[in-house]
Amino acid sequence: MKKYYSVSGALNKGFVGQISYTICLDKEYTGMDIEFSFDKQRYTTITEELKREIVAECKGEYGADNATDDEITSAVSGLKTEIHTIITMNDEFIGGVHRQLTCRHMLYTPRETSEGCIPQESIQGVIKITLVVFNVIQDDTHYQLTLSVSE
Repeated sequence: MKKYYSVSGALNKGFVGQISYTICLDKEYTGMDIEFSFDKQRYTTITEELKREIVAECKGEYGADNATDDEITSAVSGLKTEIHTIITMNDEFIGGVHRQLTCRHMLYTPRETSEGCIPQESIQGVIKITLVVFNVIQDDTHYQLTLSVSE
C-alpha cells in the first residue's frame, strides 16, 4: 500500500469532541488501510501534585476529600484518554473501532477487513474519518492519522 494522506495534531487536557477529516480519492482502489495512533493514554507517573490536582477538580464530590492516598492513587491510575474512530465512504458507514488501543489499523479489501470494518469491493469517492474523543487527560497529547491505498 502507498501512503495517500497523512495528518497529525495535538490535543490538550479536557478536550472532548469530534474531529473529522474528509479525503476525496482521485480514483478507484482495491484496498485501504487507515492507521490511527496517539500517545499519553495513561499517566506514567503519579505525583503528589497530580493527586492534589485531581482531588481539587472533584470539588468535594465523590468523597474525594476523605479518600485515602491508596484510593486516590488507584483512581488516578484508572484515568485514560479515549479516542475512537468512525469511517464512512460516500456517506455510508464502513467501520469503526471502539477499543482501548493507542495504535489501530482499519484494513479494507474485498475479502479481508479489520475487526469492526465491513469488506468493500471497491474503494472510491469520499472517505470521512471521524475521531471521537471522549476525554484527554494530559496536555500535548499527539495523534497521527494515515490513509494508505492499493490498486
